[in-house]
Amino acid sequence: MLRLNYLPATKTERTHLPRRKSLSFNLPFMRVAFIQDHLRNGGTENQTIHTAESLAKAGIDTHLIVFRRGGVLDDKATNSSFTLHFLKQGLLKTDWHAPRLAKTIDDIAPDIVIAMGKMANCRLGLISSKSRPYKLISTFRTGKKIPFLYLKALRQCDHILANSNEALRRIHSTHKINRPQNVSVIYNGCIRDFETTIPTLQPSSSVPTFHMVCVSMFRPEKKQINLIRICSQLPPEIEWKLTLAGNGPCLVNCQREAQTLGIADRIEFPGLLKDPRSLYAQADIAVHTSERESLPNFLVEAQMAGLPIVAYDTGGVGECFIQAGSGFLIQMGDQLSFLNRIKELAQNEPMRLQMSQAAQEYAHLHFTLQAQLQSYQKLFSKLVT
Repeated sequence: MLRLNYLPATKTERTHLPRRKSLSFNLPFMRVAFIQDHLRNGGTENQTIHTAESLAKAGIDTHLIVFRRGGVLDDKATNSSFTLHFLKQGLLKTDWHAPRLAKTIDDIAPDIVIAMGKMANCRLGLISSKSRPYKLISTFRTGKKIPFLYLKALRQCDHILANSNEALRRIHSTHKINRPQNVSVIYNGCIRDFETTIPTLQPSSSVPTFHMVCVSMFRPEKKQINLIRICSQLPPEIEWKLTLAGNGPCLVNCQREAQTLGIADRIEFPGLLKDPRSLYAQADIAVHTSERESLPNFLVEAQMAGLPIVAYDTGGVGECFIQAGSGFLIQMGDQLSFLNRIKELAQNEPMRLQMSQAAQEYAHLHFTLQAQLQSYQKLFSKLVT
């Protein structure tokens, strides 16, 4: 069970810890600390908890330092196998404030510190130039602009960890950071179990319905409104429906657009789903019109569920599936091609089944827990042995 706010051996005491082997890693005793500003229900936060939990279960002494309480995922983190530490912000509740972060890290005495998210990486930038006994890993998993302190962390940390090869290219091309010996890629691991059969709901109509799904926060860059407009152009002979799961500031505008286009009865807005696996099990394909991404967890999960994908080519989206094998990668803004690929999949069931099998094979090769753990083992071995 988790030990909340327990601080293990100090740096002085740590020299006396037994040098035992990790359970699943061919490594000596090791302690790793993740830092995260706030456990909102985003892709990065879910990956943080998933990765920390996986490492802890594999025998690594794993800790997660969170700047403040109040996140949707607090309970999930509290019931995990790693040690959770909340910093004491007092009355000031902000993603930036990290009181006594350096002291907390020193008390934990880790071998490796991994920053997850923008604010955590900015904080890493503040300590990256200081003398320290542990290694710092700065993560790069965003398609957005990054602040100066984030750039400083990328330049001065011991290692940069990207979650896609496209992100790796942007580190060099956009941010002019060229550290080929100190950069690696570990894909997002799938955070849900797709080996267990998930019960599906019975269709409400005897008429086969072509079901499209998108699971994503309703933020401006996600552009679900464009997806609604594309689907509104599907021909009348296709009986279709679209489920847009998630919440966020753009949800109301999308609901209004569906009403305006006269297709509100075809589009479902179930809100934020704690577990969307049953939704995937009911769907035929996954669709994604986001204009800015790194490596979307949604598309990783869709491939695990055997869903062919139609998505715009942005960020690391193209690394989530096999182009023309388990999905279709569409040039950004080409709505006609996007529409035509949806129609093709709607009207060609054998193609969907073939792509579904390819999707699951590709996902199990790249996004399983075991694949992720092996990648971390290689990285940790490089840094501390």
